[in-house]
Amino acid sequence: MITNLLRLLVGGLFVFSGFIKANDPLGFAYKLEEYFGVFGTDIFVPYATLIAMLITLVEMVVGFSLLLGARKKIVLWTLLLMIVFFTFLTFWSAYFNVVTDCGCFGDFMKMTPWQSFTKDVVLLVMTIGLFIGQKQIKPLFSTKADWKVIGTFKFAVLAFMVYSWYYLPLWDLRAYKIGTDIPAAMSTPDGAQLDVYEDTWMYRVDGQVNNYTTEQAPWDIAGAEFVDRKTVLIKKGYTPPIHDFTITTIGGEEYTDDYLQAEIAVIFVAYDLSKSRSSAWDEVRGLLKWADLNQYRSAVLTASTADQLTAFETKNGPGLPFFITDGTTLKTIVRSNPGLMLLQKGKVMGLWPSTALPSQNELEALIR
Repeated sequence: MITNLLRLLVGGLFVFSGFIKANDPLGFAYKLEEYFGVFGTDIFVPYATLIAMLITLVEMVVGFSLLLGARKKIVLWTLLLMIVFFTFLTFWSAYFNVVTDCGCFGDFMKMTPWQSFTKDVVLLVMTIGLFIGQKQIKPLFSTKADWKVIGTFKFAVLAFMVYSWYYLPLWDLRAYKIGTDIPAAMSTPDGAQLDVYEDTWMYRVDGQVNNYTTEQAPWDIAGAEFVDRKTVLIKKGYTPPIHDFTITTIGGEEYTDDYLQAEIAVIFVAYDLSKSRSSAWDEVRGLLKWADLNQYRSAVLTASTADQLTAFETKNGPGLPFFITDGTTLKTIVRSNPGLMLLQKGKVMGLWPSTALPSQNELEALIR
């Protein structure tokens, strides 16, 4: 009874976690790139998307097989190795505070490093319980039927991942999903809990440096000499869903409000011009020209450096309205490089990848 309950819990969690990643393989790939950077394994960065898909496929197949009670020996050992590896990874992230979110559940659920580690420890204990009671795990189908059912499942997962990678996540969980009012999502509600900080003041009094709280007001002590101050966040307050969206020129002049308050804004996103889909830029130019003819605000947001911008214009020609935005923000807005976001008075009306950019007629119909 307990073993079968553990089987359903662990298997179901693996399938659900894998589904979230399969729905957004590029999002998971971006998270892997963070880990590669932390562990000094940048050599794997070019293959991050492929690795993300492989991990997701294994995770979902292992979870699904466990639910079916199929191939229990290889499934349990694969499960154990994965859990041990993820437990080490999340402990390292938590202890050294190097990756603030493990990406276990993508944008569906954000977990702190220690929450992720705790979750993996619980899963490890549950997996050990499955090993102990593995004799109680009975397959739902015959061996021959298992191959067919699991094979069909693999094909479905792969097809789903490829679709999500080529287009956009089918289930959009990001802060900039269609229908989002960006100015509203950037604001803090009245009465919301603010961050609470604690200051420790270091003052030299009678030749000795002592620590004081703000309440002790060491600056009022006769002859006290300021040495240093340390500020620590003791309680995290409300953080708006969107808190890092800015549009600036290369020189630093800000135009964020101009675009958020515009009646219509046609905004292309290309976090890294050197990695962008080159075949899409002719179509991008056409839509930008259409936007100018209709007197809509338009922009190409990028996190590329000045040298990268120069190299891009040398190769593709000048004339694009480039602005600078944080790279992580751009990756969050749309999982495409380049991609398109249409705003109407700051509200997201549409998102498109470079593989399926809309026609002018489609945009006009949406704006009306």
